[in-house]
Amino acid sequence: MKKTYIHPMMNIHDIEPTNFLAASVTSDGDVVDTSNPVSGDAGDAAARELFDDDFDISKFLWTVIFLLFSVTMSAQSYTTVEPADAPADGKTHGMTLYLKNDTQVTYELQELSHVTYLPGVGMKVYLKNATTSVDYLFQQMNKIDYAQDGNDNANWKDYGWADYPEAWRLEYPHLSANVTPTKEGAKEKSQIVVKRTDDYGITFSLEWDNAKVANRWTCYELHAGNTLTGADRNDDFKADPEVAVSPTLDDYRNSGFSRGHLCPSADRQCSKEQNKQTFYLTNMQPQYQSHNGGLWSRLETLVRDFATNDEYTALHCDTLYIVKAATITNKVTINNTEVDGVYAEKCIGNTNHAHELLVPKYFYMALLHYNKETDSYHSIAFWTDHIDGTQSVKNLADYAISIEELQNRTGIDFFCNLPDVIEEAVEQQEPDLDFWKKITKSGS
Repeated sequence: MKKTYIHPMMNIHDIEPTNFLAASVTSDGDVVDTSNPVSGDAGDAAARELFDDDFDISKFLWTVIFLLFSVTMSAQSYTTVEPADAPADGKTHGMTLYLKNDTQVTYELQELSHVTYLPGVGMKVYLKNATTSVDYLFQQMNKIDYAQDGNDNANWKDYGWADYPEAWRLEYPHLSANVTPTKEGAKEKSQIVVKRTDDYGITFSLEWDNAKVANRWTCYELHAGNTLTGADRNDDFKADPEVAVSPTLDDYRNSGFSRGHLCPSADRQCSKEQNKQTFYLTNMQPQYQSHNGGLWSRLETLVRDFATNDEYTALHCDTLYIVKAATITNKVTINNTEVDGVYAEKCIGNTNHAHELLVPKYFYMALLHYNKETDSYHSIAFWTDHIDGTQSVKNLADYAISIEELQNRTGIDFFCNLPDVIEEAVEQQEPDLDFWKKITKSGS
C-alpha cells in the first residue's frame, strides 16, 4: 500500500480496502450508499445528470455495482484525506465540486470530517457529526477546486476529474495544452491512454501526440503488487486502436530502427494480458538498436533494481513512480542553448508504411522513490544521447541529472500532482549517490 497526496492542507492516510462502495441509483434518481441517499438537492440533481429520461434504471444499477465491485477487488487501496490544523492565516481551506449539471457544492474546512477517494470511481465526503457520507462519482464532476491547496500546477486544477480520471496519480506529468479526452476529432491533438488489467490495475498511462504520431511520455508505478514475474515476453507488437493515429508494423519494417519500449516488457510480467499491453506501438519510440539494447536496456534494469532490490537504494522503496520518454520537438534546451530534439532523418518502413516517424535525439527517465516508513521522497533523472553507436554503461551516474534540469530541457512538468512544497524539494534534489547506491560517476 502507498500514500497518495491529494491535498496538502489535509492529513492523509490509507485505509485497508475492505469496505465496498455499494453505491447504486434508485428509481427516483438518487445515488445511494448502503441505502442512504446522497444528501441535498445538488446530489440528487447530479445523479440525474448521469442518464436521460429514456435510460433503463435497472441496467444502470447493475452496471454501477459491477464497476465499483471490480475496482474494489483490483487491489487498489483507498486514500482517506482528513482536514489538517487550521492554517496560520486563519482562512478556511475547503473544496468546491463543479458538477455537470452546472451545480456547485462547497464544503468548508471546519465542516469536513474526512474525504475518501476511490481512484477512478469517485469520492465519499464525511461531514462532522454526520452518520452517513455524501457520495459523488467522478462521472458527475467537471472539476474540483481546493481553496489555497498548494497544488497550483496539479492536473486536476487545469483539467478537472471527469475527462482524465487517472491524471491525479503521482507518476503523471502535467498534461499538454493540446490534449483532448476523446478519440473522435483527435487527429491533430494529443490523447491520454490508460492500459489496465482487472487483476493488476493500471499497466501504464501515456500521452500520445496524434499530429506527430509520437509518444510524449509513458508513466507507471513499480511496487510489490505489480512486479511479479510469472508471464513470458509476448512479442505481439501491434497498432493501438485507442488512438486516432497509430503507427503500424509497416512503419518500422525495414526501417533500420528498433521498436523501443518505454514501459518495458520486463517491468510487466504479472500476467500474459499485462505483458501484451506493453507491445502496443504507442508505447514505443524508434530507436537505434545499439541504444535500445545497450545503454537504455541497462538503465531499464537499474530502474527495476531500484524498485525491488533494497541493496540499490538507501531506503526500502514502497513505490517507484516512473516517467520514460524521448524528445519529439525541436525545442530542447541544454546549457541555456536551444537545440533540435529530433533528427532530420525519419523512421521510414517498407512500401506499405503509413507514416514517417520522428526519430528522437534524446531519451530520458524521471524517477520518484517513496518510502512509507519515513514518509520521504527521493528523485533522480537520467538523460541519454540517442546515437547509433556504443555508449558506456559502466558509470551510469554520468547520465544522472535533477528533475529540475530535466524540466528545463524538456519543458515538461514532472510529478506535478505532489503538493507544491514537496514538489519543489523533489525537483531540486541533485542526484544523491549515497542514496542511489550501485551507480557510480566517472572519476569518483
